[in-house]
Amino acid sequence: MLRKRLLLLLAILPTVALGADNGPDIRTVTVSGNARINAEPDMASVRLGVEERRPELDEARSAVNGVVSSFLKLTEDMGIPDERVSTAAAFINPDYEWHPQTRERKLLGYVVSRQLVVDLRDLDKLGPLIEAALEVGVNQVNPPEFSTSRRDEIEKQALAEAALDARDRAAVLAEALGMTLGPVRDIQSHGRPQPVFRGAARMEVAAADGGAQTYQPGEIVVSASVTAAFDLDPP
Repeated sequence: MLRKRLLLLLAILPTVALGADNGPDIRTVTVSGNARINAEPDMASVRLGVEERRPELDEARSAVNGVVSSFLKLTEDMGIPDERVSTAAAFINPDYEWHPQTRERKLLGYVVSRQLVVDLRDLDKLGPLIEAALEVGVNQVNPPEFSTSRRDEIEKQALAEAALDARDRAAVLAEALGMTLGPVRDIQSHGRPQPVFRGAARMEVAAADGGAQTYQPGEIVVSASVTAAFDLDPP
């Protein structure tokens, strides 16, 4: 019986010793860091469209396809690579007129439309492209969507600056409390930094003699935020 008690005591002693070696509670401070990077756009997605209404379907389809062919020739002449130009299939919709007196609808013809998208990497061509597209028959123009080819680089820079901002904020708190800022214990980013376009694109006439119009884009703002926890050490 005595031997069993000694074995039980020996089994408990290492656990008690390990617990006794634990130091004081670790003090930490958790802060948020933020950063904003401004970038100038150097590329744009241009979305255009062609819509024609004709009494006969073949007439409407032929008119739309003719404009699309002229537009593709235009982009080729401007030196825009084929892989950066895409065209959607034709969308066909019957065009009816409703007569409330007879409660009947009459077929007037057909509406055929196609969408065109250009991934433009030379913004100097943006104004001339849209102007020439209208001249060949394109009748739908959406505002261009600007972006930057340096997105990955700027996102990383924003994350790095957000982390440094978190450290600076933690250092301010540590000094105010009479403590010394220790190493980072944990850091988390809040999703992938998202670019936001700021400032409306403005279209201006390049010259008084009727030169091509040019776009003056705004800027892209990439924001990043992180949450970091740092150790607080006694002074």
